[in-house]
Amino acid sequence: MSDPSTPVAWGIQLSKLWLASGQSFPVRVKDIALEITRTKFADPIGCVIPHGIAGIDGMLSKRQKKNDWCISYDENVTVPGRINFTIAHELGHYLLHRKLRDAFQCGQVQMMEYDSPESRRIESQANTFASYLLMPRNDFEVQVTGHELSFELLGHCADRYQTSLTATALKWLEFTAEAAMLVVADHDEFICWSYCSEAARRIGAYISPGEVVPASVLEYVRSNALNVRESRRVAPGVWHATEEAIESVIVSDQFEQNIFLIRFPLALVVDHAEEPESDAFTVFAENGHGLNWKK
Repeated sequence: MSDPSTPVAWGIQLSKLWLASGQSFPVRVKDIALEITRTKFADPIGCVIPHGIAGIDGMLSKRQKKNDWCISYDENVTVPGRINFTIAHELGHYLLHRKLRDAFQCGQVQMMEYDSPESRRIESQANTFASYLLMPRNDFEVQVTGHELSFELLGHCADRYQTSLTATALKWLEFTAEAAMLVVADHDEFICWSYCSEAARRIGAYISPGEVVPASVLEYVRSNALNVRESRRVAPGVWHATEEAIESVIVSDQFEQNIFLIRFPLALVVDHAEEPESDAFTVFAENGHGLNWKK
């Protein structure tokens, strides 16, 4: 049987192999990287080690003398789940892109400053692979079915998969039938980026970067800083012209951002003019500086 050729197929195959071997979540990516590549390829991954280089989340480097590869990562990051996702991201580069060049260096700055559309494409593919390996949809659906979606529930899933809360939220938005979106704004009141579920896109819920957070929302966040994670109902005209919303917020002082989870429980989904479609982990790659805040 030939090897997969896409990030989704690789992620699904390795996730199934991990579970079929009797293992449980979270996926120990280091074990997969060392064992699977050793048995399948002449130029395997020979080591997965910390490098302690601030600002460089992960690296994949070819070791010419040994004819193998090394994954290294910054062990000093403070965000839960980030290291596991970083190692999975570098494994994605190995499986999908190692024929293109001998070294990959991935950090928050590098993810924002692409040299070319090709760099953007391969970073997105590595993130997509990582998401399918670490957070298989069938298991994710078991965790959330029958429960009202909240940051607390997403936090449970993030702990289960050892991924960051943002990566976990984006994965949920990719498959949910709910009209919902994640909005990241800076402390200067401007939207950095947003990502919508398919149903939310169809009701025109997308918010463009640079728009201002609604004034009533800002006032609420400032006056209820200790309770904003608790969901509240928001009238039509705030997050959507005609739809009532359920809003919850995480205030990240570390990254100087407010992160909003917005759901539209009464939305009647119809065809609607939408922004150019982008998958969640392209968004992840394009906005790396805002994706790894603490829970």
